[in-house]
Amino acid sequence: MIKNRIQGFVAFSFTALLFSCSATKQGVEWGNTENMVSKTDSLYMEIQRVGMEATKNNHVPGVAIAVIQHGKVAWTQSIGFADVESKKPVTPETIFNVGSVSKMVSAWGLMQLTEKGLVKLDDPVDQFLVRWKLPASPYDISKVTLRRILSHTAGLSVHGYGGSEQGTPLLSLEESLSGKTKRNGESVRLISEPGTKWEYSGGGYTLAQLLLEERTKEKFAVYMKKNVFEPLGLNHTHYEWTEDMMANSATAYDASGKPIKNRIFTEQAAAGLQTTVLDLAHFAELSITSDPSQLNKVLKSTNLQVMEKQILPFSDQGKSGLGYRFMNYEGLETIGHTGENEGWSAGVFMHLPTKSGIVILCNGSNGDRVWYPIYQSWAKRIKENKNIDK
Repeated sequence: MIKNRIQGFVAFSFTALLFSCSATKQGVEWGNTENMVSKTDSLYMEIQRVGMEATKNNHVPGVAIAVIQHGKVAWTQSIGFADVESKKPVTPETIFNVGSVSKMVSAWGLMQLTEKGLVKLDDPVDQFLVRWKLPASPYDISKVTLRRILSHTAGLSVHGYGGSEQGTPLLSLEESLSGKTKRNGESVRLISEPGTKWEYSGGGYTLAQLLLEERTKEKFAVYMKKNVFEPLGLNHTHYEWTEDMMANSATAYDASGKPIKNRIFTEQAAAGLQTTVLDLAHFAELSITSDPSQLNKVLKSTNLQVMEKQILPFSDQGKSGLGYRFMNYEGLETIGHTGENEGWSAGVFMHLPTKSGIVILCNGSNGDRVWYPIYQSWAKRIKENKNIDK
């Protein structure tokens, strides 16, 4: 949901050096960074115009965009600065934190547990936990399952997390689940009967992170890199800020345009992912096509399709699959996820019937004011093309 913030910040003074634009040929092999600027695509030009205007007006130094057509990345576009002081431009290889988009990606690793026979989607999760247990509740703890956690229907608390400044020692998962990393001391607990309502819970994904670690005996970030990212060729994606990644990372900027330290998270599954627009676009390609030859045995295509279906119950407040959220723009329903952490904002939107998608990554706290008008331009084009095809 787009935040209703006060408008009217003083715009950046941008010059021609502030932006660079690039496009990949439609149908080229993913990861090919031989880019061509294509001015024949009116959507490309519209997004360039909207993106430049929105970044200038909202204290967001840069944005990276990838558009998917017919199940493949058609082109990428980079606008503005990864770092303002050094005039380092955004490129398709620039690394961003993507906030709650992390949940959509972590769901692949969590779903993989079911394929390995380590847990079933409808098993009570608490039976597998040793390091930390859900506190006693008037609600039925045995109804907290992985299916319900991934779809935000498990009745769990803690909407989201703020993280800590890089360089700050992180507390343990158990301490986070007990509420010690929350400013208000909110612990993960049952606040409604599981399976009776949709209620967004980052806390549920932290519980699922613990479940993965308990069942695999590996750290979450290590497991995801070895079992999901590397097999899929996502070589610039990680749930930790590694030294190599820092060299290619954008700088985060707050709402006033001031540079701030990167955020780090104990709650990696919920909010801690770092990636590039190219890596995340490839992930979106796989979500759209469910191509078994490209999934490299990370997930069965049939299970991926299950993840992209709506899970009951849902309401006007939200609708989810397993890791994927459903979003509606003027009657156009897409799946994907959005994410915001201090200094970062991102959105991934996919329209499965037309095998279309868009990935938008920003390095500013006001990034929703950038990705939303870009998303609108894309969604309007999808709607227009649908009407033409009728």
